[in-house]
Amino acid sequence: MVNRDQNSLEHKLALLKQTYQQNLQKELASLCHVLQTMQQTLRAQLMASACERREDEQQASREVLTDVYRRLHKLAGSAGTFGFDAIGSQARILEGGLKRWLEESDQAIDLQLVNVVSSQLQSMQVELAPSLQTAPVIESPQEVGSSSVTIWLIEEDANLGRHIREQLTNFSYDVRLFTSVPDACQHISEESPDILIVDAMAGVGHLSPLQALSCPLLFISDCDTFDARMRAAQLNAHGYFLKPLNIPQLVNRLEQLLQERQSPPARILVVDDDQQLAAYYQLVLEAAGMEVRILETPRHIIEQLSSFRPELLLMDVHMPDYDGPDLASVVRQYDEWSSLPIVFLSAEMDLGKQVDALSHGADDFLTKPILAAQLVASIRVRVARSRTLSALLNKDSLTGLLKHASIKSAAINEISRGYRQSYSVVVAMVDIDHFKSVNDTYGHATGDVVIASVATLLRQRLRQTDMIGRYGGEEFLVVLPHCSAEDGRKRLEDIREYFSRLRFNQGEQEFACTLSSGMVCSLDVEEHDRDRLLVLADEALYRAKRGGRNQVCQ
Repeated sequence: MVNRDQNSLEHKLALLKQTYQQNLQKELASLCHVLQTMQQTLRAQLMASACERREDEQQASREVLTDVYRRLHKLAGSAGTFGFDAIGSQARILEGGLKRWLEESDQAIDLQLVNVVSSQLQSMQVELAPSLQTAPVIESPQEVGSSSVTIWLIEEDANLGRHIREQLTNFSYDVRLFTSVPDACQHISEESPDILIVDAMAGVGHLSPLQALSCPLLFISDCDTFDARMRAAQLNAHGYFLKPLNIPQLVNRLEQLLQERQSPPARILVVDDDQQLAAYYQLVLEAAGMEVRILETPRHIIEQLSSFRPELLLMDVHMPDYDGPDLASVVRQYDEWSSLPIVFLSAEMDLGKQVDALSHGADDFLTKPILAAQLVASIRVRVARSRTLSALLNKDSLTGLLKHASIKSAAINEISRGYRQSYSVVVAMVDIDHFKSVNDTYGHATGDVVIASVATLLRQRLRQTDMIGRYGGEEFLVVLPHCSAEDGRKRLEDIREYFSRLRFNQGEQEFACTLSSGMVCSLDVEEHDRDRLLVLADEALYRAKRGGRNQVCQ
């Protein structure tokens, strides 16, 4: 009887949780729709009148945000009860940020603020989605590196559109082809793309509904004039590509856009003696998806830098024990933190004192009070620039992959960790066949396109946990942790096959290339020979070359 009653209780609780899950999904979808509608309204207001906005419209927008705040407050209190702790925590952060803004700001509703809240709500939807599965889904090894990115391609020339779609599909994109902008607009209610690629002649005058989707927009065109490019810029395009399209170049830009969207949260260290203000900045920045830590004891700043490793230091100028400029000078004494972005945030209005503060090693000076949207935008720009500089230092400029020394060091560390923790590691060398002939026949610029295409395909078809580097001119080193020899071979064969389908253009000439790979699995090598894994992979590559190329050897 006890077991039966217990089972009945657990069953009822499970049903309650299932019902709550469904309602939670609907509520998040509804909130996202409300914010997307507000985004469209604010954009329309901006386009209609850059100088003034009607007071009744602003009041209506504020009332909508107030309602969003109340609904988030309810979610924050209920989600944890049913086991959705992460959703509840995120709702609590958004709730707090909105409450502060509504209570303290008398400014007009800022589009950036709405964008931040909308983006976080969409992230909550994504986070909730896996828990709605009735049973766990284990991804097969062949599918681990596949991409679910959806691209809408709008091209009037159906034949050209099919050719572009075929090439992009080889890079693991899901491409949906339309022949006009109005045609694509009819399908907005069914799904939304991750990226839009639009023929500049396909009716861009009707783009507004698609722009409301807030996804990156790229133009393709056979017109290379200043006016055409200016029109694209005015429509907030993220790129402009001329026909005939250089597909690898286009894919490289797509990769950059996706990496920006999928990049890890920015880490921000806040130093401010006003704990309430510091907590407010933390709420605002966390609501924008950043990871924030508050430093309460400035004398421990170096220890905090070493443990938290922030990407930006946000600091007050005037503090009781240590002034911000003096702290900044201490930070700059350490080579490791010589390039860390430092931003002062202070109520100091004296221009001379601001300049003096900047001379102590800071990168920017923001004055209090500051709008939440302005703070978020300033921090994001600084972190993005810092990441770009870091990538230039540590990554190959052509491929965006780790440089020779970096990938070799990463490979040695991962191999050692694999032996120590008893998991398998596959090491592979990948090389472009007859690459010298490509350079001699089509030129080094075209050869660079081929190399960049291999790098892009490797990123597309492998997992985020895998390590990839440019080992030499046209040679790549790949490290696959927690991967068996069989699975590693399948992945390399998959990459080899996809690359052979790509077509490259030099003027009127079209050509293809192939890859050869050599691989070795750590399970097949005794630990005392672990230092030879790179050599063994290289020897396997040469066997593939001598055996006729366009193959994987082990």
